[in-house]
Amino acid sequence: MQHNQIYQQRAAIYQWFSQLLFRELDDKQLASLENGDNRAWIASLAAIPGLSDEVKHFERSLARVLRRGSRQLELAADFASLFLLAPPASVSPYAGHYPHTTTAAERRQMNVLLVEQGLVARANEPSDHIAVQLALMARMVAKEETFSAQYYFLHHHIMCWASLLRDSCLARDEEGFYSRAVSLIVRFMREDEQYLESLLMDDFYLSSQH
Repeated sequence: MQHNQIYQQRAAIYQWFSQLLFRELDDKQLASLENGDNRAWIASLAAIPGLSDEVKHFERSLARVLRRGSRQLELAADFASLFLLAPPASVSPYAGHYPHTTTAAERRQMNVLLVEQGLVARANEPSDHIAVQLALMARMVAKEETFSAQYYFLHHHIMCWASLLRDSCLARDEEGFYSRAVSLIVRFMREDEQYLESLLMDDFYLSSQH
């Protein structure tokens, strides 16, 4: 795959999951998940090394969601029970609630990074929400920020707590749509982190030859 195509695919994946996890899906968004292009795009993620099993789990969960009678209301209830109640009744989607940082420190750092990238958190959403972090990563990839900048943000701001978020989601609702979505994006980010590491190592090797 060509360099530009890889950038576009990576940015699209981060942006797609950011929108999926930001708030409850409406009827229009749910309908879009049914169309052939979207289903084909989701299936195409299985070609990324390490993602095949997670994609299958996610596709099965999506199929169950789409068969529900009152699917929009039921999925909104799933979202609310998983993410919107105060912990420990639900799972916190905010980085600042996890052990690696504090709410004040993480939001302060995220606000600076968002301004640098010309972004603002939507609808007054706190800037350490997982969806905001994914949107920021999508912007960095799309703008072709340096590999080191992308790696630093992914490693120090998302991957340091994403596995805890995933594990908590799966513990509450192992086959649920949102749990499977989180599990899939975390697996992708792990692969992406390794991809960026390999690019940085290549750059280091090449620079050391001069």
